[in-house]
Amino acid sequence: MSFRKLGELEFQCYQNALRLHSDALLLYTKESFASAFALSVLSNEEFGKGFAIAEICFQATHEKQFDAHDEKTLQQLLRDHKLKQGWFVSHAVDWRLMTRKYQQKRFQRQQADKNDAFYVGVRTGNHQIVRPFLLPKSKARRQLKITNDVLQDLAEGRLSGKYIYEEVLDGVLRSRRLLKSLKASAELLR
Repeated sequence: MSFRKLGELEFQCYQNALRLHSDALLLYTKESFASAFALSVLSNEEFGKGFAIAEICFQATHEKQFDAHDEKTLQQLLRDHKLKQGWFVSHAVDWRLMTRKYQQKRFQRQQADKNDAFYVGVRTGNHQIVRPFLLPKSKARRQLKITNDVLQDLAEGRLSGKYIYEEVLDGVLRSRRLLKSLKASAELLR
């Protein structure tokens, strides 16, 4: 795969992530909390995928080509939710403060919560029926707020010069309109 094509893929990941975040906020205002929660998690995954692609490109520029490991990682990114969530969180949280066991439990819980927000089912063990429409507003709000806070920090940092990003992410975050929208969303989520 060419650097140009990977750059376009990264850009599309960020655009899709922003769309999903925006849709999640809209669903939240319409009190569709389970769908808002699930779309917010998917938004995180798309951002994580973009962050990972940026890192693959950065590493590959030193080699002047993509190797088999890069190809394998890229394939994993296209289907491994936990991996994508991890890349998002790595840009949002100081991983040194979390134990390996905590990280693993967090991702398992996040994936289970996302699935529970989408599907009616039966829990293993207690055979309790899962009802997505019962997901509490507070859980959706917390998820949306985390995503919005991270995005607002990234955009403010870019516009103030506090943070410097690679070209694709820099172009996405260098938008006063985006920052204004994120600030308005922050007010909604208070």
